[in-house]
Amino acid sequence: MDDDLRQRLIDHRARMQARARELALPDGNTDISALMSGLALTLEALLVIADETKTPRSGPAVDPSERA
Repeated sequence: MDDDLRQRLIDHRARMQARARELALPDGNTDISALMSGLALTLEALLVIADETKTPRSGPAVDPSERA
């Protein structure tokens, strides 16, 4: 996952979580709040999964067609 996408996911997650907290107030829509909170949690899970599935790089990548 590239850095731009990662940052956009982090930003969207934070905005959704903040809006979910606003909607959870007594005059808000608690159903929408729960959905937004769940989506924010899903975005966080995507970030964690992306970090865990990264393959460690020990050196420069070599294109298989360039091997001898």
